[in-house]
Amino acid sequence: MFLLDDLILRALGISIPGLDLIYTLEIIKNLAYKELYNPEKVKNEIKENQMLYEFGEVPREEFEETKSRLMEQLKFAERFEEMNLSVRSDIFA
Repeated sequence: MFLLDDLILRALGISIPGLDLIYTLEIIKNLAYKELYNPEKVKNEIKENQMLYEFGEVPREEFEETKSRLMEQLKFAERFEEMNLSVRSDIFA
């Protein structure tokens, strides 16, 4: 019911920050994405993969496969970080 109320209020151009369910869900989603696509976290995983390979704990094939997957994740994370998630964009705008 609250979701329906929020949609109707947004359609009318009325938004109450803090009490707006959609706004709160957007904030939670953005925080989750920032945590999930954190470039520093991916860089640390790349370093860890490199160290495991250098110490002989990971075979070369697995190292190369993991490295290419992590490099793709890093590119995506850096592009994602470039987007300004702190700016609220209304879905009805």
